[in-house]
Amino acid sequence: MYIIIACLLVTLSLVLINIPSLNPFRERHKRTFEFFISLISTFTGFFVALSLNTILLDVNQKKNLVKLLSATNLSIESSEMRTKGMYLNPAEKGSDLAKILHDAPVEMPKLYSNMQSNSLVSDYFSSNAFQAYILCSDNMQTFVKHANVPDVPDDKKIEILNKYLKYLDLAKQINNLEISKLNGDISQSSEDEEIQKLTKQLQ
Repeated sequence: MYIIIACLLVTLSLVLINIPSLNPFRERHKRTFEFFISLISTFTGFFVALSLNTILLDVNQKKNLVKLLSATNLSIESSEMRTKGMYLNPAEKGSDLAKILHDAPVEMPKLYSNMQSNSLVSDYFSSNAFQAYILCSDNMQTFVKHANVPDVPDDKKIEILNKYLKYLDLAKQINNLEISKLNGDISQSSEDEEIQKLTKQLQ
């Protein structure tokens, strides 16, 4: 927007300076005309600076979102390792899964559960990626809740935890796609296509 205004002001300056019909006015009111051109130049510089600041802010915000998503992926990977190492592997070896979950309940990935309220996510996430995030978050919360219910057989808890793992992996893949889009490695349409493929796998 600002760069458009700056271009219009430059065009106006060129027209005012070069249009032949304004020669008499320029001769009679030379100082006024120079002041007016100087004023236009000042505003042009102002809008160019605003445009550059907006672009730089946008670039920095996207970089910050990439950092957030990378950190969130580490949080997701930690939850994956915890789910396998603390619950599923011991259950396969005959440990009482209900007791393990009673002592150490399943938790959502800490950073991931707070993404919805983050302004970077709401401002820069693509709409399809955000919808996929909500899908993952809602399902993961449901699995966490059901896995922690006391009176559920171990085989059912194992099934729930395996589904939870699938959604953890989906969440990480969606974050990676968003990182690739923010870095300019893939287009918006390519990201949308890949997200659609990922979400269909779990339907």
